[in-house]
Amino acid sequence: MNSIKKITENLKSNNSFLLTTHVNADGDGIGSILGLGGSLELLGKKVFYFVPEPVPLHFSFLNNFEKINKGIKDLNEVDVILVLDAPNIERIERFNINAIKHKLVMRIDHHKDKSDNSEFNYVKIDYPSTTCIVWKILKYGKFPINKEISDSLYTGLLTDTGSFRFNNTNKVAFSTAKELVENGANPYHIAGMVYEMETLTHLKLLGLSLMRMEIIEKLGFSYITQEDMKNLGASDEDTEGVIDYLRKEKDCEAVLFLKELKEGGWKGSLRSKNHVDVRTIAEKFGGGGHKEAAGFKANLSKEEILKIVLGWLKNEI
Repeated sequence: MNSIKKITENLKSNNSFLLTTHVNADGDGIGSILGLGGSLELLGKKVFYFVPEPVPLHFSFLNNFEKINKGIKDLNEVDVILVLDAPNIERIERFNINAIKHKLVMRIDHHKDKSDNSEFNYVKIDYPSTTCIVWKILKYGKFPINKEISDSLYTGLLTDTGSFRFNNTNKVAFSTAKELVENGANPYHIAGMVYEMETLTHLKLLGLSLMRMEIIEKLGFSYITQEDMKNLGASDEDTEGVIDYLRKEKDCEAVLFLKELKEGGWKGSLRSKNHVDVRTIAEKFGGGGHKEAAGFKANLSKEEILKIVLGWLKNEI
């Protein structure tokens, strides 16, 4: 594990950066790359942003969002690859980072992963979001910070704590939120943009998912098929956030939401309540995440996936 001093030294001594995050990027991944990248740009650094498709358009209100996946020509000229909010380089799908003749790979994250091979890591697993770690680094290194950077970092904190409802909402979350607001972040505007700008198609998919929801031995379960997506003219982004509504059912200890993939198989999203650690079952499918929010992909039938998850949950509750 590398020190915050070493991380800040590398950020200041290098001149060009590619900032990236995991596939199916969330608010923390997007907020982290835009927040840190924005500060590096203010230092006069050359910054590129890469996000594996699909890029989540509901974060387009954040500053520099329009630069994501733009202007990347010759990555051999990039000094540093910065991997944020991803447990290892392999989570950066559809982009062969190992093929780039870069000078340095640095990872900043709140996920622990033994398989990571980055040269420099700064990981704080007790932090509620990667944006909280980025904030710590910016303060320590006396990097430039403005309202737009604070908005990006607050967005990651807000979404990764489930609007300060998840079990990772600790004193770091509140102290960081306080400091970000003091530095210009607008909680009302950000919450409105993140949670109150849904499409009609998303609401229809949500309704369909709620109608299908079952409670099976303390597990909430629902799914969306490719036929559903086609009938409603929906995009992958329209399914985002559905599971967080399913999690509200009072009798479930965990929730499994499956979305059928175009290439076959299913994308699984998991949420939990109380002490249940859904990350452990996600990892059995080759996925990962947090104790209360995790995900995976599996080339199995939805019935097989459901059976495996139910078998695991029996030993957890």
